[in-house]
Amino acid sequence: MIMLDSFSQLIFNVYEAFTVALYVKRADRLVCLSSVTFSTSFDKKRSIPLEGSLPGWAVKHGEPLIIPNFDKDEDILGYYGSREEIKSFMAYPLAGDGVIVVDSKKKYVFTDKEKKILGSFAAMIHEEMEREKNSREFEERVEELHGEKRIISLFSELNAAKISAKDIMKEVLTLSGADFAFVGMERNGRIFIYDIFGIARGDYLKKECLPGGSIASMVMEGGGELLLPHNSGYLKERPLFFPGEPIKARQFFGFPLMAEDIIVGVMGFGSRSDIQLKEGAIGLLRIVSSLLSLYYAYLWMQEHLEKIKEFEPITGAIQFTTFLGIVEKMIAKGDRFNLLSVKLLHLHVYNRKMGYELTNAILTRTAKVIKYCAGTGAFVTRKGGGHFYALVRGADPAEIKNLVRVLNHTIKKSLSPDKTGESDGAVKSGIASFPEDGKDLWTLLEKTESKKQSEGPH
Repeated sequence: MIMLDSFSQLIFNVYEAFTVALYVKRADRLVCLSSVTFSTSFDKKRSIPLEGSLPGWAVKHGEPLIIPNFDKDEDILGYYGSREEIKSFMAYPLAGDGVIVVDSKKKYVFTDKEKKILGSFAAMIHEEMEREKNSREFEERVEELHGEKRIISLFSELNAAKISAKDIMKEVLTLSGADFAFVGMERNGRIFIYDIFGIARGDYLKKECLPGGSIASMVMEGGGELLLPHNSGYLKERPLFFPGEPIKARQFFGFPLMAEDIIVGVMGFGSRSDIQLKEGAIGLLRIVSSLLSLYYAYLWMQEHLEKIKEFEPITGAIQFTTFLGIVEKMIAKGDRFNLLSVKLLHLHVYNRKMGYELTNAILTRTAKVIKYCAGTGAFVTRKGGGHFYALVRGADPAEIKNLVRVLNHTIKKSLSPDKTGESDGAVKSGIASFPEDGKDLWTLLEKTESKKQSEGPH
């Protein structure tokens, strides 16, 4: 900028001008980079419209403009706040959408000779602007490389659990120009928002992205990167996540999260403002997405495994210790419930005559029968062998007794008398009600054994 100011001062002196200014195009306006003037109403911060101004005409047509006897309304110049009695005007376009303007309070001071000289200045200014641009881009790239190095080094700290993904994403948002980012994880073919950065999380976490109709889902469904430019039509027509979302993204870069060539989720970066995402950062975002794929896939698997631990592997019923915790919470809350005990009496016979594989199938089928009869709100566990418990909320004694009769009949029917000859009386069940039969866990469990609903021969 120092060199551009020097050029402006030199042109100002050469032409004995009233004002010299250098403008460049930004969208549909011209903004001032450098100026020298005697005017007190000249505003360097004021932009000039391309349409309806003389500097804009020179830029649009790419031709120099001389008005040696200026007799127009000075508003057409676009850069004065009050009348200055301008008598001569000259503008010379710069390669790359810019313009130099020179004016004077004297008539007929600009001729073809002055235009030619200004053209030489314009060429030198363009070269200087290109040098400054290249230098600026080089400095920005050096800074980006330092930033990328910082981000990559942070992954080792993430691996050692010294920092969080939030610390990495803070750096990534700064380098990419994005003001928010999110991670969506796949579950049963759908995307759920797993993590989000740069905006309030409460409105988004764990919510499902509209399948087939959201930008986030498009990344997973398309199986590749989705790079939407600023003010993309897609972002105007479709929600980023779900209809009615608070966020209004204007630009979006999305990358699939991959693990073993399988898409496990989506990582997206967006801008909600006039500030655009840096295209030069796409490579970095691609690397970050690849590395975080492993991190988030690991977290997802850990959560999945923790949930699996809560269920008994053979039948899919709740683990007995987990079940006991649920019963204790119900007791602490004082909620009415019934505890059912269901035993398969001849499990050893099934093992001997049919083998463990078919016996396990009987256990699985029995757990399903209990879940079906007890209802979706019930909790079912297997203590061991063929002994099951079920917690049923709030049913009255008559209903629960009828439920157990149906349950016994259905379980007996599901067994295989033709293979074991032991289906009659093969089930023993009992009931205990809270709080009538006891107000602590172990008393209720014992009562299910003493209050037998039906029992077959031993």
